[in-house]
Amino acid sequence: MRTRSRLRHLLGTLCLALVPVVATVGTGLDPAAPPAYAATGDDSRTTVSGTGEFADLKITVSQTRNLVNQVVKVSWTGGPPTVSDTAYAANYLQIMQCWGDERGPGTDQCQFGGSSALGAGAGNQAAGAYTNSRQLNYGAHLKDSENQPLPPPSPSGISYAPFRTVTGDDVSPGNWNEFFDVNSTNEIPYARTNARGNGEVYFEAQTGVEAPGLGCGDAIEKQGTVTGRGCWLVIVPRGTSEVDGSSYTGQSSGQLQSSPLSPANWKHRITVPLGFEPIGSHCPIGAEERGTLGSEMAAEAVTRWQPALCRTGTKAIYGYAQVPDETARVKLLSGKPGLVFVGRPAVTDSSREAHRKPVYAPVALSGITIGYFIESQASFRAPDEVKQRNGTRMASLRLTPRLVAKLLTESYRDGVSRFAESVAKNPENLGRDPEFIRINPEYADLDFGGKLGDALVPQPLADTTRQLWDWVGQDPAAAEFLKGTADNEGAHGNPGNAGMKVNPHYKNLALPLDTFPKSDPYCQPFDDRPDFPLCIQDKKPYATDMHAAARAAGRGDTLARTSWDATATPPAYKKDPPQPAGQRAVLAVTDTATAERYGLLRAELLNAAGRFTAPDAASLTAAANARKPGADGVSVPDPGTGNAAAYPLTVLTYAATVPADLTTAEGRDYATLLTYAAGGGQTPGVASGTLPHGYAPLPEALRAQTRKIAHQVTTGAGKSPSTAPPTTAPGTGDGGASGDGGSSGSTGSAGTSGGTGDSGGSGTGSGGAAAAGGTQSSASPSTSQAAVPPTTGKPSPGAPAASAVGAPTPGWAVGFVRNALLVCLIVGAVAAFSGPLLPRYLPRLQAAARRRLRR
Repeated sequence: MRTRSRLRHLLGTLCLALVPVVATVGTGLDPAAPPAYAATGDDSRTTVSGTGEFADLKITVSQTRNLVNQVVKVSWTGGPPTVSDTAYAANYLQIMQCWGDERGPGTDQCQFGGSSALGAGAGNQAAGAYTNSRQLNYGAHLKDSENQPLPPPSPSGISYAPFRTVTGDDVSPGNWNEFFDVNSTNEIPYARTNARGNGEVYFEAQTGVEAPGLGCGDAIEKQGTVTGRGCWLVIVPRGTSEVDGSSYTGQSSGQLQSSPLSPANWKHRITVPLGFEPIGSHCPIGAEERGTLGSEMAAEAVTRWQPALCRTGTKAIYGYAQVPDETARVKLLSGKPGLVFVGRPAVTDSSREAHRKPVYAPVALSGITIGYFIESQASFRAPDEVKQRNGTRMASLRLTPRLVAKLLTESYRDGVSRFAESVAKNPENLGRDPEFIRINPEYADLDFGGKLGDALVPQPLADTTRQLWDWVGQDPAAAEFLKGTADNEGAHGNPGNAGMKVNPHYKNLALPLDTFPKSDPYCQPFDDRPDFPLCIQDKKPYATDMHAAARAAGRGDTLARTSWDATATPPAYKKDPPQPAGQRAVLAVTDTATAERYGLLRAELLNAAGRFTAPDAASLTAAANARKPGADGVSVPDPGTGNAAAYPLTVLTYAATVPADLTTAEGRDYATLLTYAAGGGQTPGVASGTLPHGYAPLPEALRAQTRKIAHQVTTGAGKSPSTAPPTTAPGTGDGGASGDGGSSGSTGSAGTSGGTGDSGGSGTGSGGAAAAGGTQSSASPSTSQAAVPPTTGKPSPGAPAASAVGAPTPGWAVGFVRNALLVCLIVGAVAAFSGPLLPRYLPRLQAAARRRLRR
């Protein structure tokens, strides 16, 4: 089983290495001007007020400019408390994203109604029948007082508010359509106001990649300037009156019934304009292109820097492709190194010439985190004050290495299955674990059902995964647990714990690992489909990377596939919708910058000094200063440091190259990138060219090290051409031509990153920040972005200018990648198809073998 799992990881890693490279081959966009919505400062927070009966309502949106696909906080004061703490009867907000011109959107321009596929309400919290729908007729006893004509009814007699796309496409009538559905919509149909009149939710701003019907951020050329299409956030407050003026108490269910899109409700809408970075690449055409690739830990920073870099120095275009760390290290030693991002140095052969040794420059300081989106969910016996907090976000989470070990080893019953014998005596999830409740007492009266038994984890092999396991393994209590000792026994057990033991399929796990195994083979059988049991590959699937894990968690999406679809060919389990609003509880292993982008809170982890520490600028810097010297100038993390202020999973990412293997022009351009990374690239912000939140600015000593390496790259490049034959790593290429001033191939020249929502790796060119780590959910349709015509527009003040690309196809890609990708696709298809099906069909194969033996 482990050999087979390892093989699948290896094949998956090879494909992930190739996909972002191929996805960017042969693309090029015309030059363009800077984004229209570049903020003049980092703070674009906006507060707006309601009108009429909602005049006391004041709504604040945390960021309204320089938006990419990300999560923003929407908070409010002055609202009447929501009626009922177990339902949505009256007094709540309904929030949606819309497209439209400067006058604001109409109901036909808003993405709303997809959640109604799950019925009205949020999970077991009831709401009126049409409140999360586009339906506008409610029967003879409830008619809208605005007396506007209804849209033509469907054959069943239902009048739906039509949806009109930004591009004028044909759209099927109904609550959802070809452009959004329950899995892709970002609507918040119910937002609760507490007894103090306050509330908050976290809203996913979607670009034209995630929501093609809205087209937010689509590049628009006007009078020589390219801008990102603006959009709108619309909040419809619901009071206690229905569309005919009657009270909600007069309705048969004692709840508001009508849709927010009904004219009488829509007239109370509150709108907030949203400014998006333009999607695509906008650097000067004809410039040199320099490829970079490597660790996902650098992705958010590099893609944010790209637009500013292509207007710096020689205005080179810097592509970026996310690949596994080991692939980047092989590329580094290939004789055509380009610039790679790694966390650990490459192991060099003793016979390697001294002048061809790699050099390493620190560029990004961030961390691995357990990001979480958990909403309070009171148990049946909880006190009233706890029930009143239902649906509010839990603001703290503390985890020890042993608790993390439990989550990562399928040791909770909800981490594998409540029917699995391997964990039958263990607690169901974190919320039922006395060890967890002891350090998180605010969770004592909550009940999360089948949630919080595991965490979303990325599939690719990674140095960061190894570092996390190393932190777990160095802790005596966690190490004892992994050897099979119950958590209430042994030298580090607590008698008050549950007696929980590690899943036997993980006992004596050899650490550290560079992957997250899913070793329990249990498959849940069903009488009506005996040949299709529900196995871990469907119930607890991997995320494609940390970006995908964070985005899914921010949407309350576990990525699980447990809904049986007998009509599929072959029959299969289809993807579940996200968890209902107010009942979300998802954990994800991700990086701090991506967690910040998608609105995840970060768990406080127990460090070796015995203190629970969250990842912030101070704790990341403290850990960076506590690192130990390592080979080739690359320091190593010290999980056992006694510095109580240090965050234990801090990651320092290095940019690496071999100066002697670069041309003079390449050395000059890569040195420019390093110099920028040590300078303006360390200024925190949200505009292009700044350091994304979630990273900590590098300490001055590390910046000085980077500047020194930049000088070394400049002076050492082109001085000693390589004589060793290149050994191209899968998916890395040779970086393009090697002559001075020659065109240098790049991984990722398209500017728009590969989707990483439910599928795909990522790779970006030097596009605007709107493309940074852009995502594409498999459930969402996508549209291609038109090339932008040349422009002479000047950068707007207050933010680094956006970038532009016009890049030739790298010569190396035409041969190697074409053939390698074909092999990879065939092997990957077989692996992808057979991997999930093998556990389902294995019982059938075994049964057939037994029947044959009996004959």
